[in-house]
Amino acid sequence: MTRAIALATRLEVALSGPQIKVQVLAASCSQLTCHAHPTDAPKQQRRHCSYRPLYSSHSSLSCHANKHRHNNILRRFSSSPSSKHQHYDVIIAGGGAVGSVLARLLLDDSFGSGNNGKSSCQYRRPLKVALLEQRSSPPSLENLTIDGQQSPATTQPKTPNPRAYALSPTSLSYLGPSVLQSLVKYNRCGVYNSMQIWEHDGPAQLHFSGEDLEGAVEDGRLVDLNSYLNDSSVAGTGSNDSSSSADNKRRRPWLGAVVEDGPLVSSLWEELKKDDRIDLLDNLQIKSIQAPSPSLMGKIQPPPPVQLSYIRTNQDNEEESNTLSADLLVAADGANSLVRRTVGSFPMMTRSYGRKAVTCTVELEASMAQTAFQRFLPHGPIALLPVWNSQDCASKEDDEKRPVYANVVWSTTPSEADYLLSLSPSDFTSILNHHLRHGPNVNPTLLPDANQGIPSIPLFTTIAKEMDSLLRTANTALTMGTWTESPSRNYFRMPPKSVGVVGTLLGFDLTMSHVVTSGQKDGGYTSPRVALVGDAAHTMHPMAGQGLNLGMGDVNSLAKLIKEAVD
Repeated sequence: MTRAIALATRLEVALSGPQIKVQVLAASCSQLTCHAHPTDAPKQQRRHCSYRPLYSSHSSLSCHANKHRHNNILRRFSSSPSSKHQHYDVIIAGGGAVGSVLARLLLDDSFGSGNNGKSSCQYRRPLKVALLEQRSSPPSLENLTIDGQQSPATTQPKTPNPRAYALSPTSLSYLGPSVLQSLVKYNRCGVYNSMQIWEHDGPAQLHFSGEDLEGAVEDGRLVDLNSYLNDSSVAGTGSNDSSSSADNKRRRPWLGAVVEDGPLVSSLWEELKKDDRIDLLDNLQIKSIQAPSPSLMGKIQPPPPVQLSYIRTNQDNEEESNTLSADLLVAADGANSLVRRTVGSFPMMTRSYGRKAVTCTVELEASMAQTAFQRFLPHGPIALLPVWNSQDCASKEDDEKRPVYANVVWSTTPSEADYLLSLSPSDFTSILNHHLRHGPNVNPTLLPDANQGIPSIPLFTTIAKEMDSLLRTANTALTMGTWTESPSRNYFRMPPKSVGVVGTLLGFDLTMSHVVTSGQKDGGYTSPRVALVGDAAHTMHPMAGQGLNLGMGDVNSLAKLIKEAVD
């Protein structure tokens, strides 16, 4: 929350200027010549709204009056003077999950609306966005899933990728209905509606269920993803509306879902390709960035647009160079952000956790029953997360033939991680089952052994044993595992047995990083015309799955602020 407030406060200054600014104009509304089209007009007509310039130094100014708030406040979003290079409202560097979600939110006309689902401004000028990606454009989700010429309804990819994210319901809602429906349709969404966490050396255990979120869904604080999707795509069948509606009512709200990076990015790009307001530029390498100096932050005069030059390999395998300018450049290009390093106004604080993560995909002998498991070991937690839920497939016959997979994320010391990475797949599977398929332990005795200080008198021995049993029972009863409003859920479920490692074991060091600015204790994610989001701004331990979820929160806050400025 503190980070979001700090971002919102500094973003107003970072975006201040002729491109994005909220300003009280001395001119009256009669100075504007607006040709806004009604919302039911064709899409091409609705996208053009011209105004008489208020400043002679700019060739055009797009703005409108917000009659519902302040008659004397005009929110404007202007384009730069005409030049040989192309100008955008927003350029996003990085076409991965974070950058693609930001682009989708900026183009979503319903995003940032009020409670009634309508925009606070009747005629919002659509944004012109460019998404830059160093890699090639990702394949379609269908091509990523289909093997050969088989039907997409009955085909499963060979193995899932261990690079996956555990997304919260709120983060999943930012993907939009179409993207989420595609992921569910092709069975690339590992939904879980329950979670079990337990200790290695005591009886403490925690149980979370989708039922815990029903109150938040009912009062509108959380999206019910079951109703958010089409009934047929969730069920995997073409059932009638009445039966599907009844099934939705019986389904518990999602606690989250595990989605692989590849299918997630592919489905987002498929959605973006349908919109002509965005330019998707792949195979691109940024050569230079000219951003306004941080000394211009907070000045009355607006900073000039940021300029970016690049070299790109086109479809004919020819290199082409160009220069772009934008009112805002967003760095969504990862922890080793080129934009952040090139701009040079974002010092980083980095600290090692002294831990290393081992991740892989395993095949299971039984279903996970839409449950995520996590056990805390002496050197760090180990998690078993569902990737594909076979029970969501089209038929029971397919379920029997279809393997069940899960992702393993094991955080431990570097020495133990290196040892795990050196093991054969069979040895790693044995150790994994040994650590995961052990339930909570009984607390050790609270009194010394009978041979260590208790007299060998029958009466004293009996009293000591009864006292020890009483204290251990009380200690167990007070552990977190019994603190639940639904005692019937308070039981331990043994995780399914892993039968083998699929693919390779991967390892990476765990570090914490965060952008800091001298004199700004909350950190600085913005400088004039530039903003950082996702791993470009911060990285953290994957224990609670907060990495991408924090990035989703970044782009949600940023997209809302931009649209408020446009309105």
